[in-house]
Formats: sequence, structure tokens, C-alpha cells
Amino acid sequence: MVTSFRAQEKMLDNTRYIAKQRSVDISVVSALYNEAASADELLRRLDAVFRQLGTTYELIIVDDGSTDDSLNKLKAHVGNIDNLRIVELYRNKGQVAALSAGMTVARGEWVIMLDADLQHDPKTILKFFELSREGYDLVASYREHREETAIRKLITLIGNTVNRYLIGAEIKDFGSAFRMINANILTMLTDSRGYVHYNTPAIYLNAKKQVEIPITQHRREHGSSKWTLLAFIFFNLDFIAASPRLTQILLMLSGIGILSGVALYSLFQIGFFADVSAISAPVSIVFTSFTLAILAVVWREVMEVMKVSKGVPPFFISAIWSDGVAECDDLVVVPAANRTAEN
Repeated sequence: MVTSFRAQEKMLDNTRYIAKQRSVDISVVSALYNEAASADELLRRLDAVFRQLGTTYELIIVDDGSTDDSLNKLKAHVGNIDNLRIVELYRNKGQVAALSAGMTVARGEWVIMLDADLQHDPKTILKFFELSREGYDLVASYREHREETAIRKLITLIGNTVNRYLIGAEIKDFGSAFRMINANILTMLTDSRGYVHYNTPAIYLNAKKQVEIPITQHRREHGSSKWTLLAFIFFNLDFIAASPRLTQILLMLSGIGILSGVALYSLFQIGFFADVSAISAPVSIVFTSFTLAILAVVWREVMEVMKVSKGVPPFFISAIWSDGVAECDDLVVVPAANRTAEN
């Protein structure tokens, strides 16, 4: 068990050393929250795929503070499924933090992301693996057939179009979380303490050569989607914050605003307008709202920078369950014969 942040830091020191060695070819990272009904089948499908792939690998499943029986379901497979590691987070921190935790402890030359709700077919990993041998450092996917409402499809289309412009990547579907990422990309997302700070736009901005293949997203068999309106907003805010074009856009808009203001004032001074209100109420509301939105993005980024500078970890790992040895002195990895966690 990781009993303190100090123990976690010691574990990460050891993990960083292991990561430099890149002891396996592929690390699969999947984060789940209250997916007890699909946990068994997820592991069965992944195990079946990698048995025929013929490469070294590890399966990293991150339990993001589930309140159902997900963790116990996962731990029951430790020792029965080869190369399985269950990362238990202290509390629910959200999908991004959970994926970051899995990527932080991953030891593979490649990291594969996939959802734990069985909507992604693990057999697609075989295609990913083939493309990884062709010089791509990022193999992404787009959902070819999606069973969604027309409104949601329209919102997704608009979001992908805007995000495509913001980061300059010719990607059809940024929302598809089924990807194969070279570990070199994750190295560029790692802070000085060894924590990976995963976010979607950073993956594409740091990729040297990327490709996107079609997949079929299957209907969810169990449970309900964890994708909320707030998650959708934060997802797109990441693109705004990461955009190399945002500064250019803001400078252009400020320049237009300044020139327009000077022009209107000059026309008023020479008597071209007898009476003029430079900014009407509706325009004022729009500009104020826009300013507040930008301030929200800036404040969010400032808070993240402050956390990193203070050494605040983005997650806290309670335990890593596997059939291997402890990863540091203070971290007890519970063997398969004794799967009851100590509190």
C-alpha cells in the first residue's frame, strides 16, 4: 500500500528508472469508475488479444475511486491474467487524472488508451500495432458509426471543426479516446517530479507523425455514460488553452477593437456623428462575456501551474495490485494469494 505522498514519490522514482528501461513493448491503460458489470469481460477480451499478438505487454487498469464492486472484480483477476496491474486511486479524480496515473506508472514503449465500458473493441489493437511499425508515433481513431441524436452529432461536428483549427491537426474525431501513443510523447507531458499530465490536445501537438483509422463504437452494454456537460466544457477548454493560434486570434481581435475605437472617437470629434454611443448594450454584454470566458481559461491554467510548482500531485495512488514484487520499499504490492488491502 502507498501510505503517504512520500511513499508515492519513492514509487515514482523507481518507476521513472523502469520507464527509462522501457521493459515492455506495450502498456494498455484503461481508467474505470463504477464499471463492475464490464470489468470481467474487459480483462477477458484484452487477455485474448495479447495472447495472439506475440509481444511483451502489461495491462494497467486504473480504478478511479469506484463506489461499486469494480475494484474487487479487478483484483480477483490478479495472478490469473498475465501482466495485470491494478492501480487503485485514493479517491475519484476524473478520467484525465486516472489516465495520467496509469501513464505515469506505465513501462511500455507504447501506451494504448481505451475505454473500460466495452464500447471499444480490443481487436483494433492489432491494427494499431501494425501501423506503429510504419513510423507513426500516434495512432488515433475516429468513430465511423455512432448511435447518437442529431443534436449531439451536430455539437460534436462543430467542436471537432473548431478544435481542428485551434491546434492545427487534421483529425476527424478528437473525442475518440482509443489511441496508441509512443512513450516519447508522454515524456514531453511529464513534469520534473515524474507525473504525466495527460490531456488530449497535448498528445496531438507533440506527435511527429500521426494517423487516424475508422472504428465502430459499440453500444454500451452496462451502466451509463460518465460524460457530462461539465466534462464536455473542460475537454474543449483544454483545446483553447493549448492552442498556439489563440494568441494570434486575441491579438487580432484586440487590434480590431482598438482601431475601431480610435476611428469612432475621431469621427465623433470632427462632428461626423452628432451623438454616438461607441458600444451598445448588447455589444457590451458580448464583449464582457467573452472577456470572462478568457479569464476563466487563464485562471484554470494558472491554478494548474501553481499546483505543479508547489509539487501537488494530480492523483494519489493507494495501491498497485499485481503478482510481482513491491515497486519500492514503502509500497506493498499485495500478491494474488492475499488480495485483502490494508487500510
